Amino acid sequence: MNAPAMPSSPTAPPELPGAAGPGAAVLRWLCDPCPATAPAELDRAGLGPVLQAAIDAKLVCLLAHRLLGGPADAGLSRPMRSVLGQFVRANALHNRLHRGEAVRIVRVLASRGVSVAVLNGLAYDTALYLPGGLRQFTDIDLLVDAADRDAALNVLAELGFTQPGRGAHTRRRTTGDALTPTVSIDITTGLGHTADPADVRAALARTKAEGDGGVALPVLARADALAHALARLAARPRWSGLADAARLALAAPGSSREAVAAVSEPLHAGWAVLHSHLPDLVPGPPPATGGRLAREEVAR
Repeated sequence: MNAPAMPSSPTAPPELPGAAGPGAAVLRWLCDPCPATAPAELDRAGLGPVLQAAIDAKLVCLLAHRLLGGPADAGLSRPMRSVLGQFVRANALHNRLHRGEAVRIVRVLASRGVSVAVLNGLAYDTALYLPGGLRQFTDIDLLVDAADRDAALNVLAELGFTQPGRGAHTRRRTTGDALTPTVSIDITTGLGHTADPADVRAALARTKAEGDGGVALPVLARADALAHALARLAARPRWSGLADAARLALAAPGSSREAVAAVSEPLHAGWAVLHSHLPDLVPGPPPATGGRLAREEVAR
């Protein structure tokens, strides 16, 4: 995976899909980890468009959680409460199955001496969101050193992942589960902000073990995860990416306005997207210098 090419001169941050459409204010509210009062768009008469927007943005479980856990719940019909609860429960089961598959794969890779990190949705599921299946994702993203990619694909084959997926290094297997009939694994050797093998190896060496119920998985250190999320947000603006970056910005070292001034253009552009939609959460980015994220900040 190559680092996304970004313009060298300042431009307006790329827009998120549907950012001016029905439900946009609610989507911003869902992405904000420190939300204020629920937006007026949550008026019951407008819940249909809001639900549609949340489903399209893969934020419907976050919406269900906030509606069912807040004062707005009093205005929900019993069937609506039931449907929203089903969204969250089904996604919790989906995520649990994927976590089990990831643990199985990571253990075998570790036994073969292959360093690996879990990226994106599954990595953020319990680290950045409340328990219960609030982070939605479709596959398991695994980062390995480029020299270990073939070994990782061989391990997947041994574990039954023989069906080709959407990408050249994606493998799937059937599960026999009615809710999640297939599990897809995507092997990558690059991060959103860098494809340099030395940088990837360094990020793999900094991984942290995070888990749910005592089952730990290797995930990127917070600053590495923030850099990856910001670059992905700049390259492909998505609401779920905005929600991830917002939570990482609060949890990761090196997320201050001064630190952003020293990072590369893709990270600076991602911060601009984050600020443009959640200006009360993070300050605006200063002019980019084109440098790299400081090693001492990443290692801290």
